[in-house]
Amino acid sequence: MNRRAIAILGIVAGCGGRTAEIALPGELDSSSDAGDDAAPSACGDAGVPPSTLECAGLYTDFATKTVAPTMQAYTPSVPLWSDGAEKQRWIELPPGKTIDASDPNEWVFPVGTKVFKQFSYGGRRVETRLFQKVGDNDWVHATYAWNASETATQISYGETVATADGGTWLIPSPGDCDSCHHGRSDRILGFEAVNLGLPGASGMPLSRLVAEGLLDPPPALGALSIGDDGTGLDAPALAWLHVNCGVTCHNANEGSTAYGAGMRLRLDPRWLDGSTPGSSWDPLRTTLGVPCTSGSVAGQPRIAPGDPGDSVIVQLISQRGGLQMPPPPLSRFVDTPDVAAVRAWIAKLPGGADAGSDAAGNDATAGDATAGDATAGDATAGDAAESDAAGSEGGEDAAADSPSDDAGPDASAEAGAEAPDGGAADAGDASLD
Repeated sequence: MNRRAIAILGIVAGCGGRTAEIALPGELDSSSDAGDDAAPSACGDAGVPPSTLECAGLYTDFATKTVAPTMQAYTPSVPLWSDGAEKQRWIELPPGKTIDASDPNEWVFPVGTKVFKQFSYGGRRVETRLFQKVGDNDWVHATYAWNASETATQISYGETVATADGGTWLIPSPGDCDSCHHGRSDRILGFEAVNLGLPGASGMPLSRLVAEGLLDPPPALGALSIGDDGTGLDAPALAWLHVNCGVTCHNANEGSTAYGAGMRLRLDPRWLDGSTPGSSWDPLRTTLGVPCTSGSVAGQPRIAPGDPGDSVIVQLISQRGGLQMPPPPLSRFVDTPDVAAVRAWIAKLPGGADAGSDAAGNDATAGDATAGDATAGDATAGDAAESDAAGSEGGEDAAADSPSDDAGPDASAEAGAEAPDGGAADAGDASLD
C-alpha cells in the first residue's frame, strides 16, 4: 500500500517516547488493501508501536483475521463495563519468561509482553488497543481504529466513529488511557490475580497460570472466592466495584487518579479464600458509614448500610454526567443490571449509622478519606476536587470513553442514561458542586 507517513516522536505521554510511522488522517479508507500492510516488507520498518494493527503482531493473516498462535486469549471473571461492547483480549508473554507475582496486587510483566483488547460495537469492530512493554518500567500503547469495512486500521488519538447500526463509538485519547492505567505500577489492569482467579475467568485463568509456572512466586491460592458477608449478595457487588472502580483509580497505588480520596475499592487476592469478608477489607473499611469529605455531598455516606438511596456510590453509578461513575467518556450508559446488584447488596446490609460503623470496623471514620482528585474507570478519569464515591464528590471529571450531562446528588438509580438496549436518556443538568 502506498501511503505518505510522518514520524511522530513520543507516541504516548507518560509511557516512554517511541518513534512510529503514522498514516496521515484520511489516507485510510474502506478500499485500503490490508494484505499489503501485513506483508513482511511493509512491516519490517514499522515503528513501536506500528502505525497499523496489521503490523502489531496480533494477526498472522489480517485479511482472514487469523490470530497469531503466540497470542493467548483470555476472559476475566467480571468484564469492565463498556456500554455493552463485545470485547476480545489476548496476551503474549516472551518465551521462557514469567510474571513477577511477588506483590499479588502489582504483577510485573517481563519486557516484551504484549496485551491486546479489541472492541466490537453496533455490529462491527471499532477499535483495538495495544500495550507493549519495551523496557523496565517502560510501556508504549496505541489504539487502532478500524475502517467501516473492517479491512484496515490506523492509529487513533481519540475520535468518534460511526457504527454499523447507525450509532457512534468514542475512541479514547492516549491521555485518557493513561489516566486509568496509571492505577497499576506496571500499567496492565484486567490481567490480574483477582479477575483471573474468581469463578468465570477463562482462557488464562489464575489456575492455568499457576499450573504452567507463569507466576513467580506462585500464589498460595490458584482459585479465588469472595465469601458471604451474611447478605448472600456481596460477591457480585464487591467484584463489580473492584473492576470498575478499584483496579484503576480507587486503590492504594500512589499513581492512581483517586489515591488522595482515601476510598479503596480494590480487592486483595489474599483475602479471597472464601471466608467471610472482614471489617479490615479496604472496600468495607473505607466505605461503610464513612462520610464523603468535600463538595456538595460532604457528610453524606459513601455507603449507608441498609439504604442504597442515601449512598453516594449508588447515586454516582446510577447516573451519567460530569460526576458519573465510571467517568465520562468511559461510559455513556448506566450498567443497569450491575447497578441493581450493588443496590441490592447495600439494601441487605444491617442498617443504621451504628451498624454501618461496626460493620466497617473502628477505622471506618471520615479520617480515612483525605482530599483527593478524580474518579474511576477503565480507560480514563479526570481531575476533580475529590473522587470519593466511585466518581467525584465535589468537581467535574475530564475522563475516558464518552460524554454526557450532569445529574444531581439526589438522582435515583433510574436518573441516568439507560443501557443501549433501553435507549439513552439525559441524566439532567444539576451538578454535584
